[in-house]
Amino acid sequence: MGNEIVYKLAHTEIAAMQWLPKNTSDLKILSLHGWLDNAASFSNLSPHFSHFSHVALDLAGHGFSQHRSEGSFYHLWDYVLDVVSILNQSKQSVWLVGHSMGGAVAMLVAAIAPDKVRGLIILDNMEPLSGSVENRVTTMQRAVNKMAKYRKNRNTSYQSKDSMILARMDGFTKLSKQASAFLVERGARQNDDGIWLWRHDNRLTFPSPFRMDEESIEAFIRDIKCPTLALIANDGIYKENPLLVEKRAAQFSWIKLKWLEGGHHFHLEPDTCFSVATEIQQFIDQN
Repeated sequence: MGNEIVYKLAHTEIAAMQWLPKNTSDLKILSLHGWLDNAASFSNLSPHFSHFSHVALDLAGHGFSQHRSEGSFYHLWDYVLDVVSILNQSKQSVWLVGHSMGGAVAMLVAAIAPDKVRGLIILDNMEPLSGSVENRVTTMQRAVNKMAKYRKNRNTSYQSKDSMILARMDGFTKLSKQASAFLVERGARQNDDGIWLWRHDNRLTFPSPFRMDEESIEAFIRDIKCPTLALIANDGIYKENPLLVEKRAAQFSWIKLKWLEGGHHFHLEPDTCFSVATEIQQFIDQN
């Protein structure tokens, strides 16, 4: 397992896992996990990066990181500020890896802080979620109403950690028991009564009040100038929409696109993580 570290920022504290292999090179990988996951999402991937120092963040509201203040939403651009603030603590640029939601954050960071990102690697994601202008008012209305009714400490409870693992296996995307156990180990907590609860902020499940439109997404992609590797899972979120993947790939100035076997968490699953790691290692070595 990685070492525990904390980044102290002006506005929050971000927890992270850090792997420092022996005889490590100066190259550094910074990884961003997906929605409702945590830094342990990269636990099976990191051992294959034997020559790189590797840091995986718990994005705000996830894992051991602080939650946003009361009344705050979880916007993509707030995550971007967190990541850029962390990158500004070092003079060294990084290979930025992002899975799912973390991939969307990584794309925005690569566009607005090009001097900090040596290369971009996105896993089963090609874009921030978009929204149409026509739906903007109703989208924000739904989100604000949800936030206004929010009451803290209304958490789903479990009698055991095993029951949480089973629940996570059958979540938005399917996970094996081993993959689920990694995420639950970091994402669960036990209260004084012995009841198990999720660590993440419940507000993460609220609808986003604002999504970028198509033109905005295209503008950000056009401004990503670094070498980019996109690895897409054959049985992942784009399984039924390969044309969108091709459309987005065509908007990058420099991209290598490859489909790999596995589901949405192919980087975490024990039977597919090696192929993902191999592609990442080759991409870094060649660039």
